[in-house]
Amino acid sequence: MSDKFFPANIKTLLQLILNEEKTKNQIFGIHKNLFFTPKEYDVFETSRFNQALETPIGVAAGPHTQLSENIISAWLCGARYIELKTIQTLDELDVPKPCIDMQDEGYNCEWSQELKIHQAFDEYLNAWIIIHILRDKFNWKADIGTIFNMSVGYNLEGILNDNVQWFFEKMKNCKAEKDEKINQLKDIYPNIVNLNIPDCISDNITLSTMHGCPPDEIEKIGLYLIEDKKLNTIIKLNPTLIGAKELRDILNNKLNFTAVIPDIAFEHDLKYKDAINIIKSLTQSAKDNNVDFGLKLTNTLESINNRDVFAKETANMMYMSGRALHPISVNLARKLQNEFNGELAISFSGGANSFNISDLISCGFNTVTVSSDILKPGGYGRLKQYVDELQKDFIDNKAAKIEQFILRKNKSNNDIDVKKAALNNLNRYADNVVDNEHYKRQYLKEPSIKTDRELNYFDCISAPCVGTCPTNQAIPEYMYHTSKGDFDKAFEVIMNTNPLPSVTGMVCDHLCQTKCTRINYDNSLLIRDIKRFVTEQNHENFMPKKASANGIKVAIIGAGPSGLSCAYFLALSGFEVNIYENYSKSGGMVANAIPSFRLTDEDIKKDVERIEKLGVNINYNTKIDKDKFSQLQKENNYIYLATGAQASKKLRINGIETKGVFEPLQFLFDIKNNKQVNIGKNIAIIGGGNTAMDAARTALRLAGDNAKVSIVYRRTINQMPADYYEINACLQEGIEILELTSPEEIIAEKGKIKSLKCSKMKLSEKDESGRARPVKIDGSEFEIPFDTIIPSVGQDLDIDFVDNDLLEVNDFTFETKIENVFLGGDALTGGTSIISAVADGKKVAQNIIEKSHKEYNIKPVENKKDITYDELLVKRAKREYGLKIKETPLSDRNNFNLITSTLTKEEAMKEASRCLFCDEICNVCVTVCPNRANYSYDTKPVAYKLKKAVRKGNNIVFEDDKLFSIKQKHQVLNIGDFCNECGNCTTFCPTNGAPFKDKPKFYLSQQSFDDAEYGFILKAKNHLIYKDEKGIKELISDEKTFIYKEEKINAKFEKAGFSLIEANFDKSVNNATFDFAAQMSVLIEAAQGLYFFED
Repeated sequence: MSDKFFPANIKTLLQLILNEEKTKNQIFGIHKNLFFTPKEYDVFETSRFNQALETPIGVAAGPHTQLSENIISAWLCGARYIELKTIQTLDELDVPKPCIDMQDEGYNCEWSQELKIHQAFDEYLNAWIIIHILRDKFNWKADIGTIFNMSVGYNLEGILNDNVQWFFEKMKNCKAEKDEKINQLKDIYPNIVNLNIPDCISDNITLSTMHGCPPDEIEKIGLYLIEDKKLNTIIKLNPTLIGAKELRDILNNKLNFTAVIPDIAFEHDLKYKDAINIIKSLTQSAKDNNVDFGLKLTNTLESINNRDVFAKETANMMYMSGRALHPISVNLARKLQNEFNGELAISFSGGANSFNISDLISCGFNTVTVSSDILKPGGYGRLKQYVDELQKDFIDNKAAKIEQFILRKNKSNNDIDVKKAALNNLNRYADNVVDNEHYKRQYLKEPSIKTDRELNYFDCISAPCVGTCPTNQAIPEYMYHTSKGDFDKAFEVIMNTNPLPSVTGMVCDHLCQTKCTRINYDNSLLIRDIKRFVTEQNHENFMPKKASANGIKVAIIGAGPSGLSCAYFLALSGFEVNIYENYSKSGGMVANAIPSFRLTDEDIKKDVERIEKLGVNINYNTKIDKDKFSQLQKENNYIYLATGAQASKKLRINGIETKGVFEPLQFLFDIKNNKQVNIGKNIAIIGGGNTAMDAARTALRLAGDNAKVSIVYRRTINQMPADYYEINACLQEGIEILELTSPEEIIAEKGKIKSLKCSKMKLSEKDESGRARPVKIDGSEFEIPFDTIIPSVGQDLDIDFVDNDLLEVNDFTFETKIENVFLGGDALTGGTSIISAVADGKKVAQNIIEKSHKEYNIKPVENKKDITYDELLVKRAKREYGLKIKETPLSDRNNFNLITSTLTKEEAMKEASRCLFCDEICNVCVTVCPNRANYSYDTKPVAYKLKKAVRKGNNIVFEDDKLFSIKQKHQVLNIGDFCNECGNCTTFCPTNGAPFKDKPKFYLSQQSFDDAEYGFILKAKNHLIYKDEKGIKELISDEKTFIYKEEKINAKFEKAGFSLIEANFDKSVNNATFDFAAQMSVLIEAAQGLYFFED
């Protein structure tokens, strides 16, 4: 791999643009419907440095402004103020990779241009020229309405060096280089000779200084830029200027972010008093020299590198951006503007997005630039929503220009001073923004949609919600039907894989929602709540077609979720099913332990009745002993042990038998069955699973007023295995969670609990679960007074009618050592989740059906979504916050009434319509790449039964080999020339992979290909070459055949079906396989749009 850029020349760049626009209606993977099309007059038009700006929106100096394709992409989507990537005299940087971490609040460890200064200038000039070409091509008005803002650093000595001075001169007058490029392009775009492309790319600059740059140095550079270079000058200031106390209060206390801002960040950065003096000095100098002066707020925020993305040995600090920085930057702007009575010209950057753009413009900021937001899924395409939101808000406020908008947002009459109105707006917004939940860290576990799924060359489209659901529910499909109001079809899709939708619509741990792609846009879909709504519609006529009786009998022991699920799928496939249940009702732990404020008996009843309608017979109050089990073996062909994990694990500490210690499952059973349970007022729950959360919330309701419930857990809260929603519910209801606290002994007094002796823990290295291991801190023992303790540390299998040694199962079939006896659900896992138990039941049913040589009577869900590829591209660039779960107010939860409400029809349809349909298209890596290195292409699905060539004596014979198939139309490759391995695509790819490494890597030039360790190049239109450490592989295409070559092997294939015609190889080779050749046959077609050869 190579993390160096190899920029495309302007001719190649324009050819790529024109070809993609013509063939795909896109440019750099961005659909034309996401372009901003300027009108003759747009209400938000403005100006800066006496130059027109079509929008006040721009892109910040950073990853979006160092290559020409990046600048063009941003411009197409509405960015008109382009802060070019900072250049410096030391222009041979080795930036450690990865260098971008945008999972939530952004972090980076990269600085200035990764290109040499002359290359950077060339990229800026290329973008400048092509933007003018595109304005002409799209018949947009001639005035460019765009400002290129130079950025330079980092000290005066470096700025005075020849290479930086050369850059200044070329940005001021690029005529010679411009004319040469025009000459190169006139054959491709003849009208370029008639375009008025200014020779001056930029007459304005932003000064970026290193952390720790002395105040006098900053002032000297500013004066030099103003007085000597006569440049309109902006000084970028750091967020630390607001002061340590206020910054940490906002970041860590009000917003709840855990980033650590070291003291040194405040010590070596510019101080507020010094900044005021510099601003006053440079303001006066600018006035004297007839140029503009202003501020850029803010730079990124220096933070301790305490994450796992950047290597500690190369980056002990990282630099924060994004939503966590937004309230800090706004409040710093407020502080400075009030200092200067609203007279400062400020370009704002710090967590800007489509939802706050209108507020920021109303605060009087001249321009608003963005980086972090468009490094997230949707990428540059998100900018279109900025423009759309501005347009909408201007219309709503009946504003025809920015000044009028500022006044209207201030609710003022037009006779008030605009700057005063803007300052009022800024003061109000600064107060409100620190309380805005959209800028707060509200999760316990960092959101990420990455999964364990492997990333391969082809066929990577798969909805992460589906893959995460143990039953593989076709979630996007039933979201689609719900959004269209077809609730019967949605229900049919749900029942295809989940026969307990009423139960799971209420209490599923909904891991699917933790992998919803929407997390990286706004917030997760309410998948569980939509399932609940769909299920609660009238589906009395729903009756799936049942196969004819096949005479095969199955006994299922246990009528919990797993047993019921297995029964459903077996009954549908014609089996005779009898369930034997120890209790008087179905549902297992669901019915007997889950509190009624989470799940009602009616919901369980609905699911059970649907299963009984298929002919499943449930025998209640049936205790299974050894004799009964032997009888069932004789009477049935198969048995499924779905008994659940009914025994609580014992906490092995002294005092566990003391009065006041309750067994958790029995405690929940008794409460659910309305039995009298007497507990105290100071209650400890030990454990971090769902049962512990249920016990805690139940105890709180049972204990009544003035009770205190605490959860004691030896790890941290974000390591708890419980459903995050249940953990949050505990916290909201006032239950305290004591983290890193390990119980050691129950202290008794007069036969009753007095206290719980604990030790404090600290986290050490990770264990086999991937969680940091808790280790006792010596001498940290302490006591906590309690009168009731409920230890909930897990569940165990409780089967006494079979020798447990015989219950070892086959991991794939679930069959035990006893032939035709299967084990699954909580009985196998010791208690995981309801949906996992349902999935086990389904898998056991499938295995029984397969072993019986019968047909599984459930057809795969058909994709029936009426939505186009173009519509999906646009949809996946737009943010839209969804609904919150409808819950009973906290003040009304001192009872066992159900606390959640069902969505209305309108709410369910609207929420379901937010689905991004990740089963249809992904392209996340394409959108998040600032450099346009990940390239989406279409191919025809194929299926080839490959042959291999085998030496037998003196002959080479062909034998059957594997099936090579491509099932999906939309694929992705990586353009190595544009890729600097920043790692951003790795963060957001919903697999365990990294697209820049795992996808086919193509190089556009011989130079970049020669520099690379591995990858492809299209040498000629019909000649694809691949190299790696093993050597060279080639594929040559002619009209009807492919010729494949590698060291010691040559082969020929018919194009139709990729049939092997000939094969020859060296005597040292015994056989040859051609899977890679088949891959190259697909990729040679994929690459055609990336290379341009002379006829």
